[in-house]
Amino acid sequence: MHRRRRTPLALMAATLLAAPLLTACGGDARPGAAAVVGGERITVAQLDAQVGQARDAQVAVFGEEGYADALDQQCSAARQAELQQREEATAQGEKVVEGRETCAPDRATLAGMISERVVTAAADEAGITLTRKDLRERRAQLQEQTGGTAEQLEEAYLRTYGIPAARIDDHLGYQLRLDGLRQKYAPGVSPEQADVRVRQELVKTAERLGVDISPRYGSWDGKQLLMVAGSDPWLSSDPRRLDEEKADARAQAQGEGMPAL
Repeated sequence: MHRRRRTPLALMAATLLAAPLLTACGGDARPGAAAVVGGERITVAQLDAQVGQARDAQVAVFGEEGYADALDQQCSAARQAELQQREEATAQGEKVVEGRETCAPDRATLAGMISERVVTAAADEAGITLTRKDLRERRAQLQEQTGGTAEQLEEAYLRTYGIPAARIDDHLGYQLRLDGLRQKYAPGVSPEQADVRVRQELVKTAERLGVDISPRYGSWDGKQLLMVAGSDPWLSSDPRRLDEEKADARAQAQGEGMPAL
């Protein structure tokens, strides 16, 4: 397993929320699915379960206000990453897509779930494999950077990414596969050049797989690989209002004779 560079956890804050995002194949996602990747459904139930797992873990550790504050920090990091990407796109003469939304927990989580699947497929196609030793070594590196104990690493992941302890290895695998893709397709170049090259490969992989997303969660821009906000008003970027707005939207839908999503 090839590795790129050690990246401090604090500097990786935007990775999950602003990960390389993927092109849609058009049309509505299949009923009951938040997205479909390579013919495999990411169901609404799976998405809600992952969002709920992260929320419950953060509330248990930080409390309700601490949970909201942690999401604010993640949102700020994602917006910084978005700003940098917009500046780079403008400098290269590319059209900048308006309406991107990375802060709503539902959309951000779905983006991460899609990205993990496409990165895994790209790594498999490139012959990149992971071992438990790779995961242990990466975990040990990050644990050292976050204070030296497993508990400190878990709290840092929960605060920075909103990822509970049970899913840390999944995210480490995601990062290691990206490192392997950088090493394969862009060895010996700057990190910025490597990321551009890898993103090109991810676009190809996504096109081969076919990625479809329910318009309930927004849409995808295939050239810039950005998530664009949908029109559903209850997908709030403010965690203090999210559950309340969902309940209001469901009540309104039922009152109008529409199925509750």
